[in-house]
Amino acid sequence: MRPAAELAQSLVDECVGNAHGNLERVRELVEEHPALARARASWGESPVDAATQMGRRDIIEYLLSRGAPVDFFTACVLDRRDQVESELSRDPRLVRGRGVHDLPALYFPAISGSLELVELLVSRGADVNEAAQAAAPIHGAVMGGHAEVVRWLLERGADPTVPDYQGRSARELALAMDRPELAALLP
Repeated sequence: MRPAAELAQSLVDECVGNAHGNLERVRELVEEHPALARARASWGESPVDAATQMGRRDIIEYLLSRGAPVDFFTACVLDRRDQVESELSRDPRLVRGRGVHDLPALYFPAISGSLELVELLVSRGADVNEAAQAAAPIHGAVMGGHAEVVRWLLERGADPTVPDYQGRSARELALAMDRPELAALLP
């Protein structure tokens, strides 16, 4: 087992790339090289960051079991209300903080479908329309397939026309993901 500093960057990059959705490959890589669970890709992203961005709880839980850290944004995806509230108490600015790829804090509970944490963050000052070049919270709710969160965000003024990194509105994203039930909610 080599320490993280001795891992080939291409191996780290492969692990992080796969952490966006391929649990089996992440497991293979981390079982062979445990330090990968805490390593950073050449673009600065860790495996847990990648899984957090995609709302992949299964990959996050596996990485945590292998020593990956849980930050505020990952806690939002995992619906860890106590940790989220504790971190917000220590640093209220986190509610407007930015995670991986500059995604706004509200994106993370939206992709995981945690309406309770979406409500909490908005009650503490998160903006339903705060977006990054990659996506806005409404995109996260669509990616996660969470109609209840989509409706809640829309009822509070979320703009479904804000483009994601591919220039798609929330409705276009829903259609591209073959989620007609979500597309029907979106103008």
